[in-house]
Amino acid sequence: MGEEKTFKCPKCGNVVKLNDGLGMMWSSFDKSMFYRPKNSFDLNFYDELDKKMIDEVHKFIEESKDVLVADAYYQPYICKKCGKMESKLYFKIYGDDKTYIPKYFCECGNRYKKLTEKEQEHLHCDKCGTEMIKTDILFWD
Repeated sequence: MGEEKTFKCPKCGNVVKLNDGLGMMWSSFDKSMFYRPKNSFDLNFYDELDKKMIDEVHKFIEESKDVLVADAYYQPYICKKCGKMESKLYFKIYGDDKTYIPKYFCECGNRYKKLTEKEQEHLHCDKCGTEMIKTDILFWD
């Protein structure tokens, strides 16, 4: 089950929608989900990631004998430099004695940080700095 929270700035009207979780259609994972799908109906993570990350994931998978994909879900992130918020696909791939966890970067060049539930209670607008108000929550599957 996933949820989408909508936050609105009362001063400038900026709206941010953050997804958290993963629906039941993604109930099982394997390494094939990180490769281009054979047909458009195949579920995959390939289109969710940029080329650099896809290349990193492919290299990690190819260098590992045993691979397990786990903990995949949408996670809200924030840039600590400019304050931009967005949801990204968080996942872990376990291979041999290594673990791959994605590192996301904002357009400003700074690395994104995962937003905790507590931090989501007091979000500030990345446009004007005013504390945002949660206006809606949608549960999706």
